[in-house]
Amino acid sequence: MHKNKLIRVFNSLSGNELRLFKRLLESKMYNQNPEVLALFNHLRFQATKDNPNFSKEQIHEKLFAGTPYNEKHVRDIISYLFKALEKFLSLHEYQIDPERELLNLCRAYRKRSLPKLFESSVKKAKQLIENGKRDVEYHEFSYQLQWEKYQATFTKKGRAKSNNLQQVSDSLDINYFANRLKQCCVMLSHQSVFNISYDMGPVDSVIKEVERKELLHIPAISIYYFGYLAQTNTENLQYFKALQKSLNTSAELFEIDEMKDIYLLAINIGIKNLNQGNLEFISDLLEIYKSGVENRILLTNNQISPFSYKNIIALALRVKQFDWVEKFINDFRNSIESSNSEAIYSYNFAKLKYEKKEYKEALYLLLQTSSTGDLYVSLDTKILLSRIYYEQNDLDALENVVESFKIFIRRSKIISYHKISYCNFLNSLIKLIALNQYDKAKKIKLCKEIEQLQPLPDKYWFLEQLS
Repeated sequence: MHKNKLIRVFNSLSGNELRLFKRLLESKMYNQNPEVLALFNHLRFQATKDNPNFSKEQIHEKLFAGTPYNEKHVRDIISYLFKALEKFLSLHEYQIDPERELLNLCRAYRKRSLPKLFESSVKKAKQLIENGKRDVEYHEFSYQLQWEKYQATFTKKGRAKSNNLQQVSDSLDINYFANRLKQCCVMLSHQSVFNISYDMGPVDSVIKEVERKELLHIPAISIYYFGYLAQTNTENLQYFKALQKSLNTSAELFEIDEMKDIYLLAINIGIKNLNQGNLEFISDLLEIYKSGVENRILLTNNQISPFSYKNIIALALRVKQFDWVEKFINDFRNSIESSNSEAIYSYNFAKLKYEKKEYKEALYLLLQTSSTGDLYVSLDTKILLSRIYYEQNDLDALENVVESFKIFIRRSKIISYHKISYCNFLNSLIKLIALNQYDKAKKIKLCKEIEQLQPLPDKYWFLEQLS
């Protein structure tokens, strides 16, 4: 029963949701079987135990004590409770969406030919959305509300000369453009990571229509318009800067979850361009990260992802913001969203020491992270150790790191994209070590090879060594 769908969904409910679900089961409108409520109480009690017993035998003993075991009867009660739970989830989602509730109320009054109540509900719905966000859902709701108004006019007057058909058409266009651009941004982002090709549909026509209708003043359109163009025109920095500007001016107009997705979209675009050697993205990307952290957009339950933590520090170190980095490292030391937060902290502190050429302190910190259970911290530790030993010309230590690096990559279950990245680093490092530093032609050849190699962590470091 632990893998039963009822138990899995039941265990996902919060304390408040459990209380609301019980009220629904106590209502004869939704449940007239007392055994269903008894099963709910049994499951709720078992869920509080360290070793809960959700077996069918235990359920039968609790609900039908003194009667012969009847598995079909138990299965039926479980099925009834699950259906009631699905009904509750549907109603709960409806109740936490006041816009949808008001829209349905407008529709109900329209169908019942109650124009005054319809107009009153429309007015309330408009006030509600005007005081809310301006995200994609806002425009979807606006279109549906305009359509309800047209339907009411049509029902009342037939094919009346005066209507809101133009507003219906305009709101439909805006809703479609915003959703189409948003979807294309998501598809492009996914495509670049997983090497999958998607059909973007008529997005070029959407771009032209947005420009023709001059709709870039609408945040839900402009932010995805620039997001799409920044991904498809990586050589043109103006689109990325326009996206960054939209982030700064429109953040409060979107729900926090959608705004987080938009920030991550901008960050991924910046990282992709940075990995291709476009160093002008460093400062802009760092500012996006800082803004996302300061506005709590990139935090989840006041915790920061280890990837954001690492990337922010790496970018700030590239522009030599050592004092700011040290403060950031310590301020968020206890907010890293990982069971290996101390290892992540030590690695990033080691990176700061390395950038300040304090190699001894950096090596001491890296020795604490070399045996961590975090796969990517272990890999990044080996990269940083390689760089330190190379710069110190400690060839014996460097050879040991290279050999352990090879074995680690061969044995570890690394995501394919990352495996290519780390293999490229290792192969480039081996070529750099073997290079005759006095052979100018070979240095130029290796430099060009590294410039074109994708993906390659710390590409800039290789180019610095070769310069």
